[in-house]
Amino acid sequence: MMKEFVYKAYDESGVLVEDRLQAESRIEAAREVFARDLHLIHLEEKKEEKALLSFRQPFSSRRKLSLLAEEWAALLDAGLTMTDSLALLEEQMGAKERKVLGEIGKTIATGHGIGDSFRRVRCFPPFFISLLQVGELSGTLPEELHRISKYYEKEDRFIRQLERALAYPLFTTLFSLVLFFVILTFILPSFALLFEALSIPLPKMASLALSLGLWLRDYGLFLFSILLFLVLGGILFCMTEEGKKRVDHFLYHRTFYRRILLIRFCTTLSALLESGRTLSESLRDVREVLHNRAAASALSDVIRQLEAGKAFDRALGERGFAFPLVCHLCRVGMESGELPRFLRHGGDILSQETERKLHRFRAVLEPSLLLFTGAVTAFLVFSVMLPVFQAAGSHMGG
Repeated sequence: MMKEFVYKAYDESGVLVEDRLQAESRIEAAREVFARDLHLIHLEEKKEEKALLSFRQPFSSRRKLSLLAEEWAALLDAGLTMTDSLALLEEQMGAKERKVLGEIGKTIATGHGIGDSFRRVRCFPPFFISLLQVGELSGTLPEELHRISKYYEKEDRFIRQLERALAYPLFTTLFSLVLFFVILTFILPSFALLFEALSIPLPKMASLALSLGLWLRDYGLFLFSILLFLVLGGILFCMTEEGKKRVDHFLYHRTFYRRILLIRFCTTLSALLESGRTLSESLRDVREVLHNRAAASALSDVIRQLEAGKAFDRALGERGFAFPLVCHLCRVGMESGELPRFLRHGGDILSQETERKLHRFRAVLEPSLLLFTGAVTAFLVFSVMLPVFQAAGSHMGG
């Protein structure tokens, strides 16, 4: 888990430097300070400040963040001051968002910086705050807000496509399970009584299905309780630090999830570099955006190798974080001096490739699920109805 540390150090010219950084441990934080050619005086973990607000729901969606940034940029471009633009935005928001912006406006009015004011409410992601700080220091806040808006709009569009691609297969699978349960536990037992009344022998497969249905009807609640207990236990374990670490490690080594991480990595790093931040500073901010401990650890190693003089693309490749395509684009970008453009191009390529894979996944899985559901349902129905027709035919022939 990434922690925030504050430190005091002297640089080579003897100037006192006070700053903060993100690291997984105190030792790693000290290494990063030494990697910046600073002489460390004091280092401590920053205690978690109590949030000004007790909720985190406002501005929780990418869509809300994109709209906020775009509207704020438009107001600043129109010539409104910082406080006036925030006050105008506050009037247009919902109750929760209005309260957040009101607290931010009050904090700015007391002399705090824009980035620090947004960080204090703990409702905004690190990427949003990082670009606000860049815009504040460079005097290009409207440009950075436009960049923020485009970033979250693009990410929101990709996530929506991903959700649409997975929603239908999941719904079909759930519907199939419910249908099978209803057939096994309610429909088959009714036909079994009919077969018994007509003295018709039940087919072997229908008999096995009937036994399973009766068992589910008698012990289904017990089985459901066990499954529910296991699911809740798994969820509680995943909420622990060890559980989160294992989940992140498992997901990090899945190719599809790694592709999604790299899309975020490329688009975020490109936006940060275009805002004027150095490569090392941008990589440190990207670690917080990925929200994966294994990926953050890999990027920490990349940063150390980069600051030790190793080429960026080689550091990415040797650590195994990036695909060969991304490493190649990073090498070309570093050689040409246009790394942000090549990173943005890499993110677009990975996004398009992911969308194609999702389209093929849906094209194969959706009809397969429908055929499987129909085949199993037809098999169960005909295995029950065919003996009835045969018995009726024998009775009429007799």
